[in-house]
Amino acid sequence: MHIDVHCHIFPEEYIDLMEREGPRYGAVIHTDENGDKHATLKGIRQPPLKPFMDPSVRMETMKEMGLDMNVLSFSSRPGVYWADPQLAEELSQEANNGYARIIKENPDRFSGLATLPAQDAERSVRELERAVTKLGLKGGFMGTNVNGRYLDDEGFFPIYEAAAALKVPIIVHPANPAAMSEMRDYHLFNLIGFTTESANSIARLIFSGIFDRLPDLQFIFLHGGGTAPILAGRFIHGWEVRPECQKIKRSPLEYMRSHFYFDALVFHPPIVRFLVDLMGSDRIMLGTDLAYDMTDTNIVQTLESAGLSDEEYAQITHLNAKELFGL
Repeated sequence: MHIDVHCHIFPEEYIDLMEREGPRYGAVIHTDENGDKHATLKGIRQPPLKPFMDPSVRMETMKEMGLDMNVLSFSSRPGVYWADPQLAEELSQEANNGYARIIKENPDRFSGLATLPAQDAERSVRELERAVTKLGLKGGFMGTNVNGRYLDDEGFFPIYEAAAALKVPIIVHPANPAAMSEMRDYHLFNLIGFTTESANSIARLIFSGIFDRLPDLQFIFLHGGGTAPILAGRFIHGWEVRPECQKIKRSPLEYMRSHFYFDALVFHPPIVRFLVDLMGSDRIMLGTDLAYDMTDTNIVQTLESAGLSDEEYAQITHLNAKELFGL
């Protein structure tokens, strides 16, 4: 079985509300001459929406790729952070209602993680609790930063406290990387910026001491955890010699191994093997980034070529996801 934990759908309920209320914030939905919808956010046009909206299209793609289930979540764009807190909450509610509808219609093919209006912690806690307890969603979604506020910001603590109490993870997608304007060439904002952005947020969470306060808190970071795995030794050295890195009780790698899951979206079998050796096979899960052009459409072959044992392969492809999400 192959469960994809890194894949994006924007439910039509969310798109409809964005189409009605988004223009005053620079978030515009328009329909082309073929009847296909597109989104433009603050002047930047996003990929065509159909692959991100139509579950029937997604199921065809899943069949082609050998995937059995998608655990749906949002992406950094268009998201909800562009809206004011009240509209962001309404957009999140519509998105999560849409996920619940899609899952109810195809329970063997889809599960989902709740979109949160993370610019407002109180609203996020309320929506996370509703989505998990009423809609059956399996956790929450946040960006690596929320309008420039990084994840070690104390203002996010109520969200983390709620997730830990509910015993559900938060999946984190990179957003608006630092120095993005210097990395527009060659798609480097994605190739380098996103991976560095993830490492920045992982390090901030570890060194902040949040996990000593909330030992049940769990995160899922995408794109193989960005550059954080290769920097693990550097994090350890910083903890040993830098006073500002010594608020934590254990080695950074211990926190990484006990509070983070990474997907296997690294496109290169030897790097999958490295991730498993560093983190343990119980901390790596299959992820594709559907429906973006940065999807690993050959993810099954990538994993099959990574020198994994049968047990490791089973953990990564489905057992870890089943256990984490209660599937």
